[in-house]
Amino acid sequence: MLDVGGLPRVFWWVWFSTLVARTGAFVAPFLSYYLTRSLGHSAAFAGFVAALNAGGAAVSAVVGGVLADRVGRRATLLGALVASAVTLVALGLVHSVALIAGLAFLAGLANNATRPATGAIIADVVPSADRGRAYSLNYWAINLGFAVAMLSAGAVASHGYTLLFVGDALANLGCAVVVFFTVPETRPVLDAGASAAPGSPATATEPFGQAGSLVDVLRDRIFLGFLGAVLVGAIIYSQAQTVQPIMMGQDGLGPGAYGAVAALNGILIGVLQLPLTTWLRRYTHGTALAASSLLMGAGFAVPLLISVTGHPMGIYAASVVVWTIAEIGNTPPQMALGADLAPAHLRGRYQGMSTLAWSVAGIVGPLVGGWALSAVGASAVLWASLALGAAGVPAWLVLDRRSGARVAALRAEEARLEASMAVLSVLPLAAVGDAAPEPASPCALSSTGPEAAARLR
Repeated sequence: MLDVGGLPRVFWWVWFSTLVARTGAFVAPFLSYYLTRSLGHSAAFAGFVAALNAGGAAVSAVVGGVLADRVGRRATLLGALVASAVTLVALGLVHSVALIAGLAFLAGLANNATRPATGAIIADVVPSADRGRAYSLNYWAINLGFAVAMLSAGAVASHGYTLLFVGDALANLGCAVVVFFTVPETRPVLDAGASAAPGSPATATEPFGQAGSLVDVLRDRIFLGFLGAVLVGAIIYSQAQTVQPIMMGQDGLGPGAYGAVAALNGILIGVLQLPLTTWLRRYTHGTALAASSLLMGAGFAVPLLISVTGHPMGIYAASVVVWTIAEIGNTPPQMALGADLAPAHLRGRYQGMSTLAWSVAGIVGPLVGGWALSAVGASAVLWASLALGAAGVPAWLVLDRRSGARVAALRAEEARLEASMAVLSVLPLAAVGDAAPEPASPCALSSTGPEAAARLR
C-alpha cells in the first residue's frame, strides 16, 4: 500500500474537499444525455454545448492559474467553487438554447479554475520528495468520489434531472465550506519589509517577491517540451470517451456493454492506484511516464485484435485494463513533474498551463478522432494511437534527462528558503522590524497570520 504518513494536515483537508466535490459530480457525464433525452435537443446541439463547456475550461485553465498566483490560491479556489455552484443551478433551470449555451461555457470556466489553485496548494505545502504520492492520493480521491457519484446518479435522476444540477452545486458548496474553514492561503509571498530588515537574510527571501507572468512560462523551453508531451498523451487518452464508444457501437455492443466496460476503469483505479503508485516510486518520473505512454498507445490499439479473436466485448475490456494501468502510471508522476519544474512564485501559472494542455486535448482529440474514424477507418486510428504512444517514450526520456538539473536547483532553492524562514523566526523582533512574519511552512503565507501558519505545521 501507498505510504500516506508524513503529509501536512492542509494536504489532507484539500484531499477531503476534493472527495466532497467529486461525490456530487453528476452533471458533466450526463449533460449530453439530459439535453437530448430530457429536453429533446439534437445530438449536434449537445455536441456544441459540450464543446462550449470544454472551451470555457480551456480559458479558465490559464485565468485560474494567473489568479492563483496574483490573488491567491485560497481566494481563487473559493471563488471558483461558489461560481460553479451558481452556474450549475442556473444551467439546470433554463431551457432557452442561448442560455444553455452561455451557461455551459460559464460552468466550464468556473469548474476548471479550481484545478490550478488546488495543484498549486499541494505543491506549496508538500515537499518535492513527497509530491508524487500526494498527487497520487488526490487523484485517487477524484476517482473514488466520481465512482460514488456515478453509482448514485441514477437514483438522483429518477427524481428529476434538476436534482443532478442541484446535487452537483451542493457538493461544490460543501467543498467550499471545507476549504474556507481548514485551508489557509499558501501562496509563497513574503512581506518586503521582512526581507529588507537589518540582519535578515534578504537575498534568500527575494524569490518570494519576484514578479512573473505567462511570458516567463512560455519562455521555459523545458516546460514547453513537457506540455507537448502532455498534450500528445492527453489526445490519446481522449479516445476513452469519444472514439472507443463509437467503435464499440460499430462492433455491435450496446449501451449496457459500454457502461460495464467504463465501470471497469473506475474499479481498477480504486484497486490498483495506491499499490501501483508505490511500486513506481523506485523509478524517475520520466521513466514512469515513458513506460505509461507506450502502454497507453498499446491499450487503445488492442481492438485491432477483434478481427483475430472475434470477441469484441472481451477485447474492449482488455483494452480498458491496459490503458487504465497506463493512466494510473501517467497522471501522478506527470502532475508531480509539472510541479517540480515550476518556480515557487509561478506555480499557479505552471499548473494552469498543464491544465490547459488537457483542455485542448479534450477539444482536439474528439474532433480529429471522429474525423479520422469516418475518413480513414478504425484501423488507422488505432495504429495512430500506438504510434503516438511510442513517440512519447523518447520524448519523456529526453525530458527526464534535461530536467534533472533544473529540478535539483529548484529543490535546493526551496531548502535554502526554508532555512531562511527558520532564521527569520528566531531573530529578535527589533532586528527584523514590525513587519516580520510569524514562522510558517517552507513556503511563507501571504496574508494569513499566525493562526493559519500554525495550521500548516
